[in-house]
Formats: sequence, structure tokens, C-alpha cells
Amino acid sequence: MEITSISFYKYSKKSEQWWAFKQMRLAYTALSNTPGLKYHKQLGSGAAEGFSIWPDWQVYAQLMVWESRDAFNRFRQTNSYHQENLSKSDHQLHILLQAIQYKGSWNGLHPFQVNKNASSDSDFMAVITRASIRPKKMLSFWFNVPAVSRHISQQKSLLFAKGIGEWPLIEQATFSIWNEKEAMQDFAYQQKEHREVVKKTREKDWYKEEMFVRFKVLEYFGDWQSKPFTNLFAKKVEASNKD
Repeated sequence: MEITSISFYKYSKKSEQWWAFKQMRLAYTALSNTPGLKYHKQLGSGAAEGFSIWPDWQVYAQLMVWESRDAFNRFRQTNSYHQENLSKSDHQLHILLQAIQYKGSWNGLHPFQVNKNASSDSDFMAVITRASIRPKKMLSFWFNVPAVSRHISQQKSLLFAKGIGEWPLIEQATFSIWNEKEAMQDFAYQQKEHREVVKKTREKDWYKEEMFVRFKVLEYFGDWQSKPFTNLFAKKVEASNKD
């Protein structure tokens, strides 16, 4: 069964942050022959939840699509590049996902395979929204986005949100995890500020490419038990206590 992994790494030292920044280009060569790896993106992150024009130099993300869970496990256990990444980062969080709804493209490709037989029932779900902004539309886009970013953190069912991307200002995405599907939908389609941005997106033709993927969260693990992951780990502890 194909799975997707997204891993977040935090680097405290300036020298390690510089190493991580360079990996946004160099990692593609290092990972080119990784067994079972079908697709991957090396991503920087924004300093705030959701979209942000300011980078977070300490946090980087690695999005990967695998042929199977076994392939992901082998990568974690034996891949020398992965071991180097672990040694240079202070904290990590790995989230395993299965795509259940998907539309759009990423650089003209369709990297996620939807499992139509998978149950969407889960305590929570993950979403990636991604957009490639037209250069001539950047000023208009970034003028309208801050209102949405301010309100996203106020959603009660939001467990985690982080802006990620390949290029500042132009190639932007948001990864978020929600406690309830209905809450995510209410924010996306009913929340006033977000609804206005969606409307303006169509009217002003901000994007030359966009993508939306909804995932079932299969598992998550790591040692990053502080913001921005506090709510996510609290949910895991709560579930363990119920068991």
C-alpha cells in the first residue's frame, strides 16, 4: 500500500541550519536512488501558522511518497543520508499519511495515489493545500492572506498547522491536522476571511497552479513535544489514556 510521509526537523545551531537550507537542492541527488521512494520534496517553512512571508530558519520539512510502509521503515533504519539528518537536527516529527481525496497538481505532476478503498474514518485528518502564485499577482495575494493566517490558529479542532514551501513568496503550501472533518470544512468554506480569499482567488487569478490533498493520518511519532506540536501530542496522550 502506498503511503506518504511528512517529516519535520528542527535545527538549533546556525551551522546546521545552513546545512539544512542547502539540502533543499542537494537532497535530491542524495536521495535519487532510494529504494521504494517514488516522489519527494524538500521544503522550508514559514515563521507563522499558515502562509507567511517570513521564513523559519530552524524548521524544515521532508515530504515523501513511498511504495509501501516497509520502504519507509527501511529508509529510517538504513539510509545514511537520513541518519546524517537525524544527527544534525535537535528534534524530529514523522507523520504517516494515506491520501483519500486529491485534486490539482504539483509542478505539473500528480504524486499522490488515492486509495479509494480506504476508510476515511479517523480521529483526525491532515490536509495539504499548495499554490504557485503568479509573480505579477504576489502583492495582491500577500495583502489578503494575513487575515486568514490570524484566524486559522483560533479554530478549536485545529491540532497543528505549518506553512511549508519551495520558494519564498511564490511556491507556498500549508500542512495542517484537524480533529474533525466538519471543523476543517467549516473553516475552509464558511469562515468569513477564508471564504473571501477563495472568492478573490478566482476573481483575481492569483494561482498558475494549485493543489488540495486530504489524508487519513495513520501514525505519528517523534520527540518534538513543544510548540507548534503541543496540541498534536496532547491528543496522542489522551488517546493512550482511553486505551
